Amino acid sequence: MILVYFFYNHNLLSQLQKPPLIYPGSDNSFWLLHMTGLPQFLLRHHMAALLFDIGLTCSCLICIFIPQQRFFSGLTVIGVWILYICFCSAAGKHYAQIGYLLAPLPFLVIKPGRFDLLWDLFRYWVCFLYVSAGLYKIWYGGFTFEGNMSQILLQGNADWFIFNRSGLQYDLIRYLIGHESIAQALFWLATLSELALVIGFFTRRFDRWLLAGLVAFHLVNLLLLHISFVEQSLIFAPFLPWHKWAGSFQTNHTDG
Repeated sequence: MILVYFFYNHNLLSQLQKPPLIYPGSDNSFWLLHMTGLPQFLLRHHMAALLFDIGLTCSCLICIFIPQQRFFSGLTVIGVWILYICFCSAAGKHYAQIGYLLAPLPFLVIKPGRFDLLWDLFRYWVCFLYVSAGLYKIWYGGFTFEGNMSQILLQGNADWFIFNRSGLQYDLIRYLIGHESIAQALFWLATLSELALVIGFFTRRFDRWLLAGLVAFHLVNLLLLHISFVEQSLIFAPFLPWHKWAGSFQTNHTDG
């Protein structure tokens, strides 16, 4: 589904139109792959990029229909990492929405016990990610500065305002920019929703509420700052009651 979303937004490697400037930044992992020449080759040869996109999509589909195997799961993991590094190198920016890079990793193992261990580690990483983000908001002073959220909205929507001068969304954002206390209250709620994931380190009892908070957090980001979370949405998966659903499915299948 995420690859379909990339295709719709012209973000697959074969759709990048051979970018003339390729910038890996200062990330060592990026440079290691660039030393092989693979990103440069894929980004400058349309047919190779097209075959890569088709191969990655087919590999994902095979994993859906034949889950009990390692080969295509490994190809999928390698493929999405190559896709990410190539896309970021072409864009000249490292994007933080990396949920689709980490969610497939547990599927590299077949034994249920090992899978559950990796799936739990993935869940703990998600908790760590958001708790760290919440602490950072407090550390840099944004939590206590009343005009912080208003300034974020103003800067984050500066280019968007040029092409959108009316409408309900425009009116809402302009209202929040002009009412700093209300905008900052939203920032406090966002910070608290991130810090709340510390609960996830100790219990799964409140996972549904933590998931609701994450979804609300990203929906508000999308509404006010136009930050898409489709690529990041796979990090919601560890908070879903998979074991409960699987048990219900097996019971219904047995009864049937």
